[in-house]
Amino acid sequence: MIDKKRVPFLLGAVLVTALLAFLAKDALREPPIVRALPKARETLAPRPVSLPGGAIRDLGKPPGKLLVLHFWATWCPPCVEEFPSLVRFWKEYGRNPNVELLAVSVDEDWKTVDGWMKKVGAAGVPLALDPKRATARAFGTEKFPETYVLSSSGEVVEKFIGPIQWTSPAFRKEFDTLLRAVEAPAAPSEARGGG
Repeated sequence: MIDKKRVPFLLGAVLVTALLAFLAKDALREPPIVRALPKARETLAPRPVSLPGGAIRDLGKPPGKLLVLHFWATWCPPCVEEFPSLVRFWKEYGRNPNVELLAVSVDEDWKTVDGWMKKVGAAGVPLALDPKRATARAFGTEKFPETYVLSSSGEVVEKFIGPIQWTSPAFRKEFDTLLRAVEAPAAPSEARGGG
């Protein structure tokens, strides 16, 4: 026999369990890719970042290949959480001559970035530094992480806001589509019916 005093408790437990199961179902899905529409640049203004060893790279110049520009920081929890996935992505795509990655830290100095990279064992990712965040702001970055994909001519073709699941099938499919556009040779005007 069921004790009538326990019925409300049992019903409550069943309802709470059902509610938790309903809320948890979304946690099992792959998070959506959040991106903003890229803004076309009318001119390629200087956008300097510091490279290891002190050299300066101007991100306002056309990269000549598909450039994945990732703004992040060691003090940013979502950046730290996604970084291992970025490392795995680069281990796979870094061999492709049509792709370049530049992970631009907005930390204050190289000592902080280098120490963090050694601590987490994230060697092999090409790095740059933008301590005053001037270049990040020039691209439109407001919070971290944010990622831009630039065409070989330097135009922003994709902008991702927030962390990315770099190894997810959804992201890989999108990225491979962008990469195919860079790798496909331009058709001669005769083949398009021009003359």
